[in-house]
This record gives sequence, structure tokens and C-alpha cells, in this order.
Amino acid sequence: MKISQFHVPLDLVQSNPNENIHSIESSRFRQYGRILHDLDTAYLVALADRVTNIPENDSIYETFLPELEEKALVEELKLYYGGQDIQIGYCNGKNQSINGMEYHKSPELFIAVTDCLQFLTPFSALKEFNTVDTLSAELFFFPKGSAVIVEANVLHLAPCGVSKEGFKSIIVLPKGTNEPLSERLAEKVSRSKDPESKLLLKNNKWILAHPERTQLINQGVHVGLRGHNRSVVPV
Repeated sequence: MKISQFHVPLDLVQSNPNENIHSIESSRFRQYGRILHDLDTAYLVALADRVTNIPENDSIYETFLPELEEKALVEELKLYYGGQDIQIGYCNGKNQSINGMEYHKSPELFIAVTDCLQFLTPFSALKEFNTVDTLSAELFFFPKGSAVIVEANVLHLAPCGVSKEGFKSIIVLPKGTNEPLSERLAEKVSRSKDPESKLLLKNNKWILAHPERTQLINQGVHVGLRGHNRSVVPV
């Protein structure tokens, strides 16, 4: 992608005067990840756009989609995980707020199928595995076709839409991530006195909810976000 394509659109900036929206080309992004300039995403973006839909309300996340896991694509993307088995899934929706924060103990390869925004927060903002202030999050613009590696332990959740029609994105993670915990592990988690254990919801998925996000709270997610449930206004 050309550098100019990473610029944050002026109309998006004007629609969100209370938010500082950063380009992923800016130095601010370096603490969270890096852009994969050499990864040609055109085919995968077109494929994901064709075989996935944006739900009418909220967001949907699928850990993997067989249509996206063509052998050649899997082999190419395994490079970024040192040959480990991976899953190619997607997250689409009409989300506009932080709502919660999750982290994985592995990198996440994120590809914007449409223009997207993401709130990213450094792991250091997580206090005693209990609370995170939403003001610690920084907001970034991901143009359509951009691909990045988000480093392990970076706090994030679903993207936000730039357009009122919503967003589409591809999520690549180590195989098994975000799948349900085994009964044995779930039992160990319930008995654990380790403070981080209360955040472990699924395989390789530690998560906190904002008090307003009842959908997460009803799943047993720890309520740990403090402050305003920051949101963006689409254009």
C-alpha cells in the first residue's frame, strides 16, 4: 500500500473531534505492532468480502471459516507464526464502542477488509489483572487492505466501523485460540487463586468487560473497565 493510503480521512477526524485518531504509520503504533508491507492482501480481502456478511446489529466473530482457509493462504500466513498451525477467521459488524478489552499470549494478524478503527491499549495499563482505564486506549485507523501484526498481550477487542454500513476484517491466530476451555481447565480456572485466572474465558483469551456491555457480563466476563465507554461516530 502507498503511504498516503494510511492517512486518516479528514471527514472521520471531523466527525470525532473528541478522539485523537492515529495512523498505523505513526510512531504511536509501534508499541502495539507493525505493518506487514510485503503481504499482498488483495485476493484474501476480495475473498472475505465475498463470503462474509455484516450482521444487522452488533458484531460477529468466527474463529475460522473454511472458505478462507485455502491451503496456499494458510501456508503463506503460517510464515508469521513460525510454521505453527493457524486459523483464519473473521470479525464483521457495526460496533462503535470499546465495550471490553481482551488479550492473547500470541500475536494476532489483522487484515482490514474494509476501513476499520481499533482501540488498542498497552498491557501495562492493566492494573493487578483487575482494572483498565478506558482513557489508556489509543484509537487507530486501518485502511482497507492493510495488514498488521498486533503483538501479544496488547489489549483490544472488536474493530469499530468507519462507515455506517459497518466493517469487515480478517483475524488470524494460532489454531485453537478463542475456542472453549476444556472441562478440566475450566475447573482449574474456577479454583485458581492466581489473579489472572479470573480473566481467562476461552483458550488463549483473557478478557475484561465494560459495565455497560451486558452481553459480555452475561457470559461471566470480569467487569474491569473503568471510565467512559468511548465510541466513534462513523461517516
